[in-house]
Amino acid sequence: MDLSSGVKWWEEWQLRILVLGSLGVQYFLVIFGGMRKFSRIPHCYRFFIWLSYLASDALAIYALATLFNRRNKLQPDNNDNSSRDLEVVWAPILLMHLGGQVFITAYNIEDNELWRRHILTALSQE
Repeated sequence: MDLSSGVKWWEEWQLRILVLGSLGVQYFLVIFGGMRKFSRIPHCYRFFIWLSYLASDALAIYALATLFNRRNKLQPDNNDNSSRDLEVVWAPILLMHLGGQVFITAYNIEDNELWRRHILTALSQE
């Protein structure tokens, strides 16, 4: 397996891997996200939960960017409609992942006061 075949494989499977990774992080947060409120959990578990909250947004943004870049690269004469139809379903799912968990506003209460940073980040990405 040379480098060009590895790059071709990554371009073909990248979106699927990112969507499944985002879904896996969301499942992890549904199961273990509530544990962050308990004071007696080990620090390594608390670290992985915090890291998952950070990774969930980054992974969803990266997957959405990959999805939109892939849509721009598609040729109009391409007859592979099955993957196009599935990609239409992935966009709303990734947007829900980007919205985050329903039961959490922020990992720490101080993060709620950092909304100005999120607005600046959103504006700088345009």
